[in-house]
Amino acid sequence: MKLKNNTNLISIISIIILGIIAIGGVMQHEKPSFQRPNTLEENIVWLDLNNNMLDLWIQSTNDIYGIQFEFEGIKLIDIDGGYLELQGFNTSHNDKMILAFSFEGKHIPKGEHLLCSIEIENINEDNEPKISNMVLAGKGGSALDFGYFDFNKNQTTLRSTY
Repeated sequence: MKLKNNTNLISIISIIILGIIAIGGVMQHEKPSFQRPNTLEENIVWLDLNNNMLDLWIQSTNDIYGIQFEFEGIKLIDIDGGYLELQGFNTSHNDKMILAFSFEGKHIPKGEHLLCSIEIENINEDNEPKISNMVLAGKGGSALDFGYFDFNKNQTTLRSTY
């Protein structure tokens, strides 16, 4: 009888250990694989390109109520996922521009967020996709000061219009 109890105990411990390993693997998998901008700026936008998908990231010290981004070198095909979709923002796009806001007054809270993933068609193979113009709005439509970090140049190359 003692041997059977020890076998059960070993089985239970094995299951717990496997569960911990599985959870650790999932948590490790969920970590972003992109490089964060090496900048002291607190309000920054950057892109993470992976084949024909472009992730739009933001780090902010302010709540954001509306965004508009214009792109160069690519054609926008579809927008999916990210904070904008999870929170039900009204998001629209054409070939070059993304516009998002909430009729309900929702906001993107300060912090770091994946705003959305964008399916793209690279129309200029010689150049990496980049943001050519951006507007970010705070409460009441107030303009927010943001930088766009371009990893190709390893520096902030554009300021938001305000």
